[in-house]
Amino acid sequence: MKLPGRLLAAGAAALLVAASVMVATLLTTPLPFLPSLPCLPAVTAPSGSGYEAAGVAALADAAVRYATTATVPQQSRAEISLSLAVLRRRAPLRLLVFGLGHDSRLWHALNPGGATVFLEEDPSWYRVVRGQSPFLRAHLVAYRTRLDHADLLLDSYKHYPSCLPGGGGDGVPRVRGNADCPLALHNLPAEVYEHEWDMVMIDAPKGYFASAPGRMAAVWTAAVMARGRRGQGDTDVFLHDVDRHVEKAYAQEFLCDRFRVGGTGRLWHFRIPPASRRGNGTAAGAGAGSDGKRPFC
Repeated sequence: MKLPGRLLAAGAAALLVAASVMVATLLTTPLPFLPSLPCLPAVTAPSGSGYEAAGVAALADAAVRYATTATVPQQSRAEISLSLAVLRRRAPLRLLVFGLGHDSRLWHALNPGGATVFLEEDPSWYRVVRGQSPFLRAHLVAYRTRLDHADLLLDSYKHYPSCLPGGGGDGVPRVRGNADCPLALHNLPAEVYEHEWDMVMIDAPKGYFASAPGRMAAVWTAAVMARGRRGQGDTDVFLHDVDRHVEKAYAQEFLCDRFRVGGTGRLWHFRIPPASRRGNGTAAGAGAGSDGKRPFC
């Protein structure tokens, strides 16, 4: 039976009114599964001041960079988060990074107000990254080691007194000018030796073919710098690619399992106290350690 036109019009009007009431109710009543928004924060800075703080500007630049490129950092999100936890707690700090990479802008930005220095061994790659990010504080450095000598160096370093703890007055070998130790990065830029580093990231040099420098000297040098620290606090050392034989073996020998406080994926985190502090002393003399085999541990 066909309804008269007046009835159809009245029904449509009623439905429209009901729908309007329902929409108004939904708009004024918070949904139970949606959290209410906080009050709009006050804006105290004058309009047009922009990103005056260098740290804010660096974070904004890094956000745009990684949001608009398909090139991603070498480390996974979980690995970066492990380092970020230390930066959240300790920044601004002095951060020394072995290697320049697609993540260099990230480390620079995540340490606002701090000092972040990069060490790179590949001249071609150094020019590429510096060309893209000229604001980074980076140095081109040279290594004396080769990856295919890694096992020999690990077996023989104890025959070099200059490589061992216990030789100096404070029980810490020298790095600067220590050419007698084949594992010492003895000719780095002066600023690397003249400052103590709160955090060290070892993600270079190359270590995946025989003639590559490998990370042996970087690990030894980071361990010695951490042991020789005189300021307050420990040194947080991160080593990437510990799934590889050399990185794992050198970490266990010089960074020490007892100082490892975390890890995820291919990244290990060590927190190394200075040798002068109680609990980090090793027995004096070459070849002596807490386990009788590893002088640094």
